[in-house]
Amino acid sequence: MYKSSNLTLFYKYLFGPVWFGIFATGIITTWNTEDQFSHDWSRAAALMAGWGLFWLIFLMIRLRNVVATESHLIINSFNGQKAINYKDIDYISQIAMIRPDLISIKYHDVRTAESKKILVMPSTSSHGFSLKFLEEHEMTKYIRQQIMKQNSSYSTELEPSRWITTGLIFLTGIPVMIYSSITLMHLLDK
Repeated sequence: MYKSSNLTLFYKYLFGPVWFGIFATGIITTWNTEDQFSHDWSRAAALMAGWGLFWLIFLMIRLRNVVATESHLIINSFNGQKAINYKDIDYISQIAMIRPDLISIKYHDVRTAESKKILVMPSTSSHGFSLKFLEEHEMTKYIRQQIMKQNSSYSTELEPSRWITTGLIFLTGIPVMIYSSITLMHLLDK
């Protein structure tokens, strides 16, 4: 049996606001200063913080607290528990190069007849500081194995690439980083 990290609720509800609050405090204190360096730095930092917060919110909205048993996946929430049969899971994929590890699961909700996507942050010990960014977590392997036991037609070939989310984060960050770099280099030349 595998389960979500004990830090799932912290990442889902507290990490984003705390992270944003720290950056917002620095940005607000330097936004309207007469010092050109602080003024331009705060705009570049605001753009970078906004970009980071967008992705953080996007990922954390889908984050769920789950337990993977031998027979099904249990999603725990404030509304109670929901059991998902492994045969109802369309795919599982672990996002590459993201720490803490995030497992993406798309499943068919039998009650609502909708497809839903969730993210799971598996429980880890010292794995969070590991430099093995390309290896899948044991929970990912376990859930995939359980899916294949219950659904003989499941194919790993149909799983989305682990690099899609990482690539999108990188691509959307390029303009932000270029603008911030140009702004900061311009300031250092003065």
